[in-house]
Amino acid sequence: MSFAQGGAGAPASPAGPSGVLRNAGFLLLAYLFPRILTFAATVLAARVLGTARFGDYATAAALAVVLSVIATLGMMPLLIREIARDPTRAPALLGTAHRVKTLANAGMLVALFLATRLLGYSSAVTTAALLLGLGYAIGAYGENLAAYFQGIERMEVWTQASALQGVVTGGLGAALVVATGDLRIFCLAPMAGQLAALGLLLAQAPAAVRWSRPWGPARARELLTALGPYAAAFLVMTLYYKSDVLLLTRLRGAEQVGLYAAAYRFVDVTQALAIVGASAVFPRLARARGGEPGRLLGWTFAAAAPPALVLALARGPVMAGLFGAPFAPAARALLPLASTFVPLALNIVMGYVLAAQGRMTRVAAGYAWGVALNLCLGLLLVPGRGALGSGIAKLVSELAVAFLLVTSVRRPTS
Repeated sequence: MSFAQGGAGAPASPAGPSGVLRNAGFLLLAYLFPRILTFAATVLAARVLGTARFGDYATAAALAVVLSVIATLGMMPLLIREIARDPTRAPALLGTAHRVKTLANAGMLVALFLATRLLGYSSAVTTAALLLGLGYAIGAYGENLAAYFQGIERMEVWTQASALQGVVTGGLGAALVVATGDLRIFCLAPMAGQLAALGLLLAQAPAAVRWSRPWGPARARELLTALGPYAAAFLVMTLYYKSDVLLLTRLRGAEQVGLYAAAYRFVDVTQALAIVGASAVFPRLARARGGEPGRLLGWTFAAAAPPALVLALARGPVMAGLFGAPFAPAARALLPLASTFVPLALNIVMGYVLAAQGRMTRVAAGYAWGVALNLCLGLLLVPGRGALGSGIAKLVSELAVAFLLVTSVRRPTS
């Protein structure tokens, strides 16, 4: 039996739609609760740091997120898929994943330091990026254990860990930025949150999973071979969602980055909610090899369109009221960014469907086209329009990616 085929023996899931709703409820809490807290801490940080220093934080965060793919390798959906299909393989699978990520973490931190030097970032941005990178390195192990609990559909454990992460990251981050006004100290909070979540996941995991032994070299190579399309897709996807900030930093500077990053926080929340919906059904999609995606398209559109419209109409008062008067100009960028909610949600959900079908190369190709289009449009629009130009480029490229992914998922599996 090949690695990609998996095996029988998946546990019985909670029956019918009620099981999916149960999964969605726990995942909603897991993703949304910590993001509410970290969103609040980020708003507070923006008010304390001001537009330029908040732009420095956004630059460090964008670079750390891009290179975090080296640490995580896009492995989580693959682990969920394989554990959902055959939970008996989880201990050895996770043991191998931990070993692979230890090497990947070291590479990520070295690459992150070299990137900050090559790009000529300030010492504050460099230190902030490295601290955020350490947080992602810790979180890479937590993702492995989270994949186990999602694969066996015990979403409540991941909810508890994620909630704890949110409390620690948001609460500590708010306290640190108010007490010190230093963006580097603020970046210590995500690392503490990841440590807390990892500790809870380890405490809840069975001993066989917690102290799992890895596969031998032959089976480890199988994992890495299967992982290739996932890693490529997540690398391109991460570049797509963060390269606009790095381009804006280079072309217009920290002030415009700060405005754009403030408006983009709403996109981050939308992305998290789309992941909730997709993750709730993903174990079942994995066992059904993708299932029927038609209804998912309708549900996704219906869920994303109303908040997009409301935020687009209320963008001025929202930005000024939440972030303060210096961030009021960000309302211009929020109009195209709010308009991305529908195509962004479709892209996330259809990406999970393609993952269940074992067609991650389609996801990688779609987002590669998105990166190229987004950067080309950014080079044209950002010099003259700043944050607004980045928002327009994101909207157009998001629509293009949605067209490619939706049309790909509707084709019969080869």
